[in-house]
Amino acid sequence: MTRTKLLSLVTAAAVGIGALTATPQPANAVVWWVVPAIVGGAVLGVGVGAAAANSGPWAYAYDRDVYVQPTAACHIERQRMDDGRLRRVRVCD
Repeated sequence: MTRTKLLSLVTAAAVGIGALTATPQPANAVVWWVVPAIVGGAVLGVGVGAAAANSGPWAYAYDRDVYVQPTAACHIERQRMDDGRLRRVRVCD
């Protein structure tokens, strides 16, 4: 055997042994932030939905609602303040 053939045979054997010992490992595709992101998105979604449902001009259909106490000469009215909030005011005749 010539020196070139012997060197190529040794090289091929080394590559073959290296390929047998270096078996591929299974992928570890577990990402740590997926579950907290889903939980956080759900919590924020509920909070934003609740805030959107309880705000805006459609929350009250009327400007004034009158509650009359039948035995008294006073009644309670809801009056809208300058900033848009409502307050209850007792109005006596």
